[in-house]
Amino acid sequence: MRTRKERAKQELEALAMYIKGDVVHEDGVQVLNIASAVGEGKVKCVCFDEGLIALEFDIRLKEDHTVYLNHKKRDRAYFLYCLEGNCLHKFRGDEAVNKLEELQTAVVSNTSNLLSELLIRKEERLILNFIRIDKNKYVKKFKEDNGGIHSNMLAFLDSHEANEGYFHLGKINLEIAELIKMLEKAKYVDDLSTLMQFEGICQLILAKQIAQFKFELEFDKTQVTTLLKRELKEIFEIVDFIENYPEIQHSIRTLCEKSGLSAAKLQQGFRFMRNMTVGEFIRDTRLKKAELYLRTTDMNISEVVYAIGFTSRSYFCKIFKLKYRCSPKRYKQNLLRSEMKSA
Repeated sequence: MRTRKERAKQELEALAMYIKGDVVHEDGVQVLNIASAVGEGKVKCVCFDEGLIALEFDIRLKEDHTVYLNHKKRDRAYFLYCLEGNCLHKFRGDEAVNKLEELQTAVVSNTSNLLSELLIRKEERLILNFIRIDKNKYVKKFKEDNGGIHSNMLAFLDSHEANEGYFHLGKINLEIAELIKMLEKAKYVDDLSTLMQFEGICQLILAKQIAQFKFELEFDKTQVTTLLKRELKEIFEIVDFIENYPEIQHSIRTLCEKSGLSAAKLQQGFRFMRNMTVGEFIRDTRLKKAELYLRTTDMNISEVVYAIGFTSRSYFCKIFKLKYRCSPKRYKQNLLRSEMKSA
């Protein structure tokens, strides 16, 4: 039986038939380094069990290229998410071309006698997350999971399988963009814990993709926002900024100045993206950082309060208890007891 690395290498060697480059092993993951004559960038590949594969494209090509998604298999489904740039999709022999733009999702399925083409345009950076499932293999693991989420979602996909080819262009989804950022932070190396973390994030991306696909097909509804894509990207950057620097005394005024958005649009964007106001998101981010400090450092409560940007210890203890169901002091004591028991 082929190992995961061998399967990942084979996948990238097949991709190199369309986009020339060298397949190498880098930092525990198989990578296709794009040939300089063709362009620049790389494609990472990770293969998991039960028919799940993840590809991450970050490339800029000198000429237009076509990549064929299917390899004479009819039981595969493809979930695409474009983080930056755009690409095109078409079925061979079909004049219709679909454009996948930044922050959009797409679901593709096709039969063995209908080639599915991904068209990558020249001189444009493309960051594309690509998840493929072999439905027969993938569902096999969950066959005893009666009513489980995976079985239900895959059964839903099967019910919408087209006879020839199927392409569903989804709406803008910022939650998936954040999960892809987490993939970058979860650097894949050769140990079980990081493999499980990486696979877990891929499973979350897949679940979000299928959930959105199911919702849009059942209710035919679009996301409710009047914000432009440019404005949504600004919100995305502000979220990233707050998460990286929760200790800063953020205010609506300073965040508006940084993003160029009005206070009303800033609040609208946070409600759309995180289902929170700006203030609620800042507070929640600080609490998560505080929990991390309590769990991974020797900092005392006062040091944690200062490190995350709060000015009142009593207020911090109050809202920490609401979120984690115990005081910061008790939380720290429980962690120490657990460490002593496991020692």
